[in-house]
Amino acid sequence: MGESNTPAAEAPFSFRSLFGLDDLKISPAVPDADEVAAQILSLLPLKFFPIIVIGIIALILALAIGLGIHFDCSGKYRCRSSFKCIELTARCDGVSDCRDGEDEYRCVRVSGQSAVLQVFAAASWRTVCSDDWKGHYTKVACAQLGFPSYVSSDNLRVSSVEEQFQEAFVSINHLLPDDKVTALHHAVYAREGCASGHVVTVKCTACGLRMGYSSRIVGGNTSTLAQWPWQVSLQFQGYHLCGGSVIAPLWVVTAAHCVYDLYLPKFWSIQVGLVSLLDSPAPSHLVEKIVYHSKYKPKRLGNDIALMKLAGPLTFDGTSGLPGGSVALRSFSENWLLVEAFL
Repeated sequence: MGESNTPAAEAPFSFRSLFGLDDLKISPAVPDADEVAAQILSLLPLKFFPIIVIGIIALILALAIGLGIHFDCSGKYRCRSSFKCIELTARCDGVSDCRDGEDEYRCVRVSGQSAVLQVFAAASWRTVCSDDWKGHYTKVACAQLGFPSYVSSDNLRVSSVEEQFQEAFVSINHLLPDDKVTALHHAVYAREGCASGHVVTVKCTACGLRMGYSSRIVGGNTSTLAQWPWQVSLQFQGYHLCGGSVIAPLWVVTAAHCVYDLYLPKFWSIQVGLVSLLDSPAPSHLVEKIVYHSKYKPKRLGNDIALMKLAGPLTFDGTSGLPGGSVALRSFSENWLLVEAFL
């Protein structure tokens, strides 16, 4: 028999040998990162680089698409207190789905030139029919709008209001006892039309109407038309929603509750120089930015202040006489935003 060859001892397993790094010499001293990276990359076949690049691009695209889907609220309601999106049917349904409960606020509004009453129900704004409407429900409506009292309610023919308020309707549930009607969006049901052919209009404040002489104002006098030129009309999608005051050529101050969940500047415009909302529309000024107080809470209405920055400066005719002073507002993204009124 020939001399038998002794089998070679099997090399122990190591990750270095698996990746072909046995011949890679690394200095015991602190290695230079660029040199180590160059040595490792030199061991990878060039044919793998396109695969690696494509994989990285695919991963980035997947993350971008995933984040876009997660934060996209198209067709839904975005909670301002978080990044949560909820279905429109969950808004004003009596259940607080948002962290601060803002989905259960601003469920009632007045719209158009006639102050038509609308309620958010069944995922859309709906005009309130006068069917089964009682006068004391106006107090409930005005309370939800933030007024401590009310003046009156009336009704108009459906055909006499703007077309966009003739598309969807609600009526009060006549089976509910009066003392159970504490929030309109919990006491209505959706319907396609008004049997009475009329809708409800409300007036929550007597502001601007002289109800009689009062001794509570001492030394006052009757103001003249255009005496307060810094007053402006804040219009959301072309309809007056709130008032504001010009404090600088680029800035208007208003209430935070006006803009809290209507925070997209592109839907807002500002009209100045109007004496009455019935006047011919003046040229609109676009809004560039909306900032409301970082500590504003819709439940308590504390810190109820906000600023609107215009896309372009207002031009004064020299007779306005803007009031002096400044407004300071703490913003969530800015330490202190100080707007000076230049006189």
